[in-house]
Amino acid sequence: MQYVKFGSRRGKEGEIKLLDIFYNHNIVFAEVKAGVQKVKEKKFFKGTKIMIADGLTTVAVAIAKTDSDSLDKFDIKFNKNEIERINISDWVIAAKVKIYKLKEEDYFPATIGKFYHIKNKDKIKLIDELIEKYSKE
Repeated sequence: MQYVKFGSRRGKEGEIKLLDIFYNHNIVFAEVKAGVQKVKEKKFFKGTKIMIADGLTTVAVAIAKTDSDSLDKFDIKFNKNEIERINISDWVIAAKVKIYKLKEEDYFPATIGKFYHIKNKDKIKLIDELIEKYSKE
């Protein structure tokens, strides 16, 4: 089982916010340093469990409904406001997801980063517990 983290802010000060796009389109995405080849190397699969952070706070968990691919491979109808905030290209890793928005009492800390694979056993356990809890609601 794979676990990954997606951050929803971009820019030097986190001024570009993407969380609404994630929620509106049931998708997560992040630019991958070193481009197209890294998108292939960082691949994750349908069923991967995901934490979604807004700044340094995890505000949602999700399950990948598709294998990851580059954002340009997904047929998403972004509106003008959304298009101004994102790069739709082959070096942006993305996946369609089922998102579970957390209640504030279930928020937990996240580390800085747009995208990474999670290895921390405590964080993995917490993600599993929250997906279990919210998928029953």
